[in-house]
Amino acid sequence: MTARQGKSCTRKVSNEEVVDLIRFHSKHFDGDLPKALKVVKTYLDHSGLITRHWQAEGERPIDHLAQVVSSALRGSSLQYADIDLLIYVGVGRGFREPGNSYMVAKSLGMVRAECFDVIDASMSWTRAVSLVDSLFQTDQYRNALVVNAEFNVTAGGPPFSTIFSLQGPGQVDHAVLSYTIGEAATATLLLPDEPDNFRITFHSRPDLADLCLYPSTGFKDFYQPTEAVEALHVDRFAAKGSELHRNLAQEVSHLLEAADVVNEDTDIVLTHTSSSAEWHTAMSPHGLAEKIYHLYPRAGNIVSASIPAAIAQAKEEGRLNTGDRVLFLMGSAGMSFAAGRFNH
Repeated sequence: MTARQGKSCTRKVSNEEVVDLIRFHSKHFDGDLPKALKVVKTYLDHSGLITRHWQAEGERPIDHLAQVVSSALRGSSLQYADIDLLIYVGVGRGFREPGNSYMVAKSLGMVRAECFDVIDASMSWTRAVSLVDSLFQTDQYRNALVVNAEFNVTAGGPPFSTIFSLQGPGQVDHAVLSYTIGEAATATLLLPDEPDNFRITFHSRPDLADLCLYPSTGFKDFYQPTEAVEALHVDRFAAKGSELHRNLAQEVSHLLEAADVVNEDTDIVLTHTSSSAEWHTAMSPHGLAEKIYHLYPRAGNIVSASIPAAIAQAKEEGRLNTGDRVLFLMGSAGMSFAAGRFNH
C-alpha cells in the first residue's frame, strides 16, 4: 500500500487566530464573550492542537488532489489511465451528483476507472479500504485508488460567518470541535500483492447518532424529531466532544480484543486526528499510549484523511518503516468505531 499526503496547504492557522475569528464574527453574542473565548482556547490547547492548515487564496482542492495522486503513483508502473477503481471518500466534496469520484477521474484523465464514492464521515477511508480488500478477492481489479479532498472550512464547507459566529454561551460546547478542523488531500494506492495483510474490525453504534451532526437543508424531515435535532442549524457542525471521546474510550477494549491486538506485536499506532490528550487517556490502560503517532497537533481534525495522512507523514519522518506492524483506530460520527492492522 502506498499513501501520500502531499504538500500541505500553505496557510497555517494557530489557535489564537481561530479565537480571533470567533471574536470578529460573534458581534451579537448574548453573554460574556471573553469567557466563552477562553473556554474555546482552553479546550484547543488542552486537546494538544497547535496549528492546522487551511487553503490560502488561489489554492484549489483539485490542485492538491492532483498533486497527491501523482505522488501516490510515483514509484509504481501505473499511469492515470491505468487505474482500475477510483473511490472518493471525502466529506468535503464539490458535487452531490454525480459522485465526486467521477469528476476527479474526468479531471485527471482516469479514462477507464470504475468510479464510486464511499461516504461515512471520518470512517469513509477505512470503509473503502476494507471494501477494496474484499473486491480484490474477486479478481475484478488489479489496483484501486482511494482519494479525498477534505477542504471543509475554506471550500465547500460552511462560510466563516456561520462557523465562527456564536450567539450565546449555550453554543460553545457544540461548536468547539468545529474549531479543530484542518484541511488536507490524500491518495492511497492499493494493490492486491498481499491479500492477507489487512484486518479491520468495525462496530456501529447508531444509538449515538445524535452526538455528532452536520445537517443540510430540510434535515428535520429526514429524521424523527428529537430535542437534539430540533436545536440544530443548517450547515452548522454540532458535536458533543466529551461524550464522543468517552464512548470512544469505552469501545477501545472491545476493538483491540476483536482485532486480536497484542502490545508487543504493535510498532506504531495511528488514530483519527482528534484530541491527543483523549487518545493518550484511552490507550494508556492498554500500554499503547506511547506508541501513538500524533498528527493532530500539527494538522487538526482532517476527517477521512486522518489515517492516510498519518501514514504518509510518519513514513516521511522515519517513524514508519518497512516491516513495521501498524495498528490504526478510528472513531467517527454515526457513531462508528474501527480497529485495523497491517504490516507496512
